[in-house]
Amino acid sequence: MKNLTQFGEDLRLQLFRLQASLDNINRLFAGDANANDAELAARLEGMHALTKEFSERAAKLRDTLQAGIERDTALAPETLSNWIAKRQTAQLHARADMIEQLAGVAAELATLSALEAERITITAIIARRQAVAVQVQRDL
Repeated sequence: MKNLTQFGEDLRLQLFRLQASLDNINRLFAGDANANDAELAARLEGMHALTKEFSERAAKLRDTLQAGIERDTALAPETLSNWIAKRQTAQLHARADMIEQLAGVAAELATLSALEAERITITAIIARRQAVAVQVQRDL
């Protein structure tokens, strides 16, 4: 049970990070909608520095996730049934450990994706504001 408790705590931390990213995106259309272009540009600049690192990390996480899913899917149902029938707890725990790691990888990947969505959303807001500003100037 100790492993399950630790797994829950680790996953909860990842989910808090994901929630923070999603809240940031939501605020862009609530209170932060009043942020001026300079504030948004500064925020965007700060995120650009992390983009390459996030991109590389996300690619590694996707590969890890895919490999783990393939490994677990390749496990024949008969093998799992055999482990259970023979009470081969070491194998069962190893499989559970691997799947818990995959859940953590998936949560981290979701968080990185949310950060990328936040960056792209800020870029979209700035681009739309620029387009509207040019249109308003032309219409005058």
